[in-house]
Amino acid sequence: MESSCSQITPPDTVKGMTQLSQEAFTKVVKIPAVKIPKSQINNTQKSWKKLLFKKRGIKSIAELSDSDPEKKTHCLILLDPGQLQTDSLSEEQKITLQKFGLDLDNPDTFEVKLDYNNWSFPEIIRAVLPSDADSVTSFTQIGHIAHLNLKDVILPYKYLIGNVILDKLPIVKTVVNKVSSIDNTYRNFQMELLAGEEKYITQIKEHGSVFELDFSKVYWNSRLSTEHHKIVDLVEKGSVVYDVFAGIGPFSVPVAKKKHCIVFANDLNPSSYEYLMRNIQLNKIVSGKIKAFNMDGRDFIKTVVKNDLIDRIVRYSTDLHKTSSEDVGETSENVESDTFSCTQITNENLESSNISVPFSYVIMNLPAMAIDFLDAFKSILHDLPSELKKPDILEPFLPYIYCYTFSTQDTSLKDMEDRVKVAVGQSMPESCNVRLVRNVAPKKEMMCVSFKLWPDLVLSSCNEDNDDKKKQEDFADTELCKEPDNKRQKLIS
Repeated sequence: MESSCSQITPPDTVKGMTQLSQEAFTKVVKIPAVKIPKSQINNTQKSWKKLLFKKRGIKSIAELSDSDPEKKTHCLILLDPGQLQTDSLSEEQKITLQKFGLDLDNPDTFEVKLDYNNWSFPEIIRAVLPSDADSVTSFTQIGHIAHLNLKDVILPYKYLIGNVILDKLPIVKTVVNKVSSIDNTYRNFQMELLAGEEKYITQIKEHGSVFELDFSKVYWNSRLSTEHHKIVDLVEKGSVVYDVFAGIGPFSVPVAKKKHCIVFANDLNPSSYEYLMRNIQLNKIVSGKIKAFNMDGRDFIKTVVKNDLIDRIVRYSTDLHKTSSEDVGETSENVESDTFSCTQITNENLESSNISVPFSYVIMNLPAMAIDFLDAFKSILHDLPSELKKPDILEPFLPYIYCYTFSTQDTSLKDMEDRVKVAVGQSMPESCNVRLVRNVAPKKEMMCVSFKLWPDLVLSSCNEDNDDKKKQEDFADTELCKEPDNKRQKLIS
């Protein structure tokens, strides 16, 4: 029987256990305790409430034994031995506890039997793993699936870890471990089942939207929930959004649902496309709000994005010209007789008409290689009618780009901008912004580079002689572009 705070842990004998034995976690400990009259609990709890011994399945305020003569009038308050250090107690706490007979230097103790059910997941894992091994006390949860990313040194304990997760989290039905990095075409990875059912189709909720997915076939990262919400907040209502690497729709679905945007969503993975369509239905997105595509990202930019931009520029310019013509009394016959007639789109004449140009955005969430796709925007509007190839006309239509990438902690913001500069073959505008999204692994971070496309880039000649691709190859860091094999996970309680 143990009494010190540091020893209120599972038995030492479980160290190195690889096959779970619940019985081995039983232990009797001695906990400091004080008797308090039941009539004074409410009046005095301010002094001792924060000192209570808290353990799953154990009542901190316990009934006295039947043999105790004070059973009817008093109860037993179990105290955390780690909280009873005299230098951490206030004078009020000391006076109250001593009033009820607690000797702070040699407190009375109460025997408590702890078993497997009383220990938390982190406590069990810390007790089992070797002292020199990095503790694994956290995981990613996707619906009923718990996803681990175990280091090699932890692999002998993987099935024990899986079973403990199942026991401690009733909502979890499937526990898997990642066995390969995300380096294939479709951004999914191989996994092994550690415990539970081999069921990978699940549903999750994120910021008011529902997503269904097959975790074995598509990419999903719950740690990007904050970023998804951030971008949705940034997008203006009624905008046009081009989601180049849309996955199952974590950006596309909420911007269509909450911001009433027109969305062009694309993903190369057929399974991602399938679940994107499914999630459009699940979230009751109005028909036509999201146009889904299953194609290469570069082809998507050079066809779908390009054609929609050109169509909107021509259509808005034509509509604005008709509005201007009607204002000056031109007949419809005169307007229709022109082979092509254009009124320059400026903020002034847009404000004077009933025509408004929506904001537009391009989201490129493929951090391992999204920057390499930026060159697809070069000369994307070169095929515009010559009358419309004017910066003032194009400016309202050019989209804001949100391009995700990886970097090392030593990479400066200028280095990031230089990578984009090499990709597009032109200097970046002053409005270019680089921000940290999250830490991915030691010395590796996910970043977002944002800027607005500019006329010189989108109007440049398709036949310009440049060595952009060669520069990109020289600049690229192949190790940087890979997802980390192992991500350091933080403690959960």
